[in-house]
Amino acid sequence: MAKREKKQICEEMAPWMITFSDVMTLMLTFFVLLVSMSKIDERRKLVVLGSIVGAFGWGQSSDVMTTQRTKQTVEPGVFEDEEDLAALKPMLWEDIEQDLNFQSDRFVQILTINAELLFNPGQTGLSNQGRALLDSMLPVLLDLEYPLLIAGHSGNLREELGVEYRPQDSKQIPDLSWRISLNRALSVYSYLLEQGMDSQMLRLEAFGRFRPLYNSNDPDMRSWNRRVDLVLDRRSAPERPMQVEQAIQEAQPEVRPDTYDVDGFEFSLPDPLEEETVPPPVEAP
Repeated sequence: MAKREKKQICEEMAPWMITFSDVMTLMLTFFVLLVSMSKIDERRKLVVLGSIVGAFGWGQSSDVMTTQRTKQTVEPGVFEDEEDLAALKPMLWEDIEQDLNFQSDRFVQILTINAELLFNPGQTGLSNQGRALLDSMLPVLLDLEYPLLIAGHSGNLREELGVEYRPQDSKQIPDLSWRISLNRALSVYSYLLEQGMDSQMLRLEAFGRFRPLYNSNDPDMRSWNRRVDLVLDRRSAPERPMQVEQAIQEAQPEVRPDTYDVDGFEFSLPDPLEEETVPPPVEAP
């Protein structure tokens, strides 16, 4: 008789494992979908993620910055653990129209503000909305330890002037777009001075239409070319006013020409030009 093969008995899988695997697969698909949607509203995405975390019990609460007061939300404000312009990041979460952008590296931080947030169409003076925006930034700007560069940018003249554009406008010297960007930067500069910022902590530049972020042929993105950049470079130091320089010089101790200072100790030095006096010889008794 042939030897019978023993049947291998597999251990039965727990029933909940199948359900758990299905749930994890669905969640993975959901997160991949979120990543693939590049223009998703950041605020709504955070709210959805916070709801998922709370539903599965992975955390007792979720700190999501929204404009509504709920048990799962916190008021937007300045990040206490962030430094310099990085403390303005909460404003990006509340920016539904995506008119703010923040970029940074080891030394430089750039907060880009779309001109539509600061100025009325065709104007270079601050709008009420623009003043309110700068007011919300003031607590951070007044506390900066490094100089702040205000850089103005504009789009092409046809976009800036609209129906008032004339072909001869592009032949003006200096370029008319440079004047527009300069006036916008000056409006921000003047307002910050009025609100108490030190002039020694502010810089001003204007680039006109010559540093666009996007091609002017792209109707969806070319509006970003009309902007004001707030640039903070940690490698630069604030200029000290003349009064401070004079105070520093006056505070330095005077060193007499006949003394030599070593670690706070003064030593008298003989003048080498003076003839050394030799005492008279003592006669023997």
